[in-house]
Amino acid sequence: MTTTRKRALGLAVALVLGLAACSGADGGGGGGGGGGQEQSGQSLRMWTFKKSHADALNKAAAQFTAKTGITVTVEAITPDDVFVSKVQSAAQTGGLPDVLEVHSSGEDFEMGTSGLLQDLAADVTDPWKQRLLPTTRESGVLTQRKIDSVAIDSPIKNGKAGQRFSVPFTAGAFGIVYANKDKLRAAGLDPDTPPASWEEFLKALETTTAKNQGGLSLGLKVSQTGFNWVYLPLAFAHLGEERYHALFGKGTTQGFASPDGVRTLQAYAGLTPYWMPGATTLGIDEADIAFAQGKSAFAVGGTFTLAFLAQNGLSPDKVLAFPVPPSAQGTHKQISLAPLALTGLGVTATTKNREAALKWIDWVTSAEGAGLVAKESLDLPSTDLGTQAESLLGRDLAALQKYFTGPPESAYVAADDTFLPSDWDQVKPGDVTVRLTPLDELSPQQAGTELDKVVASMWKATQ
Repeated sequence: MTTTRKRALGLAVALVLGLAACSGADGGGGGGGGGGQEQSGQSLRMWTFKKSHADALNKAAAQFTAKTGITVTVEAITPDDVFVSKVQSAAQTGGLPDVLEVHSSGEDFEMGTSGLLQDLAADVTDPWKQRLLPTTRESGVLTQRKIDSVAIDSPIKNGKAGQRFSVPFTAGAFGIVYANKDKLRAAGLDPDTPPASWEEFLKALETTTAKNQGGLSLGLKVSQTGFNWVYLPLAFAHLGEERYHALFGKGTTQGFASPDGVRTLQAYAGLTPYWMPGATTLGIDEADIAFAQGKSAFAVGGTFTLAFLAQNGLSPDKVLAFPVPPSAQGTHKQISLAPLALTGLGVTATTKNREAALKWIDWVTSAEGAGLVAKESLDLPSTDLGTQAESLLGRDLAALQKYFTGPPESAYVAADDTFLPSDWDQVKPGDVTVRLTPLDELSPQQAGTELDKVVASMWKATQ
């Protein structure tokens, strides 16, 4: 989320200025952007900030061309800051492509309300939305809550609730544990069966550490990773939704220093002996690379981490993946992770091929197109593949997508911020939980008291 915010804010002013210099710019989501006059056989250009997506999309484009006669060329512009610069420059010179892949529910809003992306609300019909995972369907749609929450100088203030500036493309969830199967075998553990509970997970960490196979890696240099990716799903499963929300309540007496809160913090603090050395000095990518290199037996990330591990030499068939396990003493004995839309596809305001661009986005978010891209890139789609998942994705990736579904009451929804202060800052509680573990500077009771102070100060600022 931090990356999204940085990139979006960097675009805001430049895009407004740049569009003024663009020639032949179409309006928003109106009558087709000139695409209706183009003949089959036209060419589209698309930019993404992920090389793995570009490679996969170009392979998918060959099938799309065979079906429609429309050619698509996808270019990856990396890293993120170079992508931003390229988009800014192209906006000023009229050289934007027809389609952009952008971060969902942030960057798409900045671009759309700055006039760079078209409003697709009328184009994304109910049948189209129904084929998407339920928790991703409205990603890319601007809400009044979002408009009200942004700074007064944000271009989003100029938007209207209900405008859609992207179609969900890739999806993922945080709170996925990865285990190195070879290290599990070497420690005498079952490499194919995930721990059934938090307590079994801690026992597995104890065993791999004792057998010199390594402990747990996570990029705690970004302090909120431990809080967001491990502690929060653990606390949700332990308490259930109502008591979990109460931890963050305004003026609550059921906060983190309450018996409920302290129990969850005690469970989380059970990780203290098992972090890999230097955990607090590692960034997210550095921690994942350490795991891929065999320096730890376990790592925590998101569904999207699988692709990064593969890029760094750890084959998916060498990894056992499962959600953060719930405590056997908790409310929910199983947990599912409601997916977030991570990226979306938008049609640029300057395209001359609007109709063709929509056809491409439509197809690449269909089961056939999305499955092909996902299998090649190892990033899960926002498209709900249902019973086709394994045949379209392969066993390893489909095993991850199965954790998106489960009983509604035990689904952890990381995107739900309705119970939090409006200016919620995840870094502050992250800093407290790092002091709890791995630094062991605070007891669970002390950490609970500190967290309550952090939450109270945010509620006060919200007033």
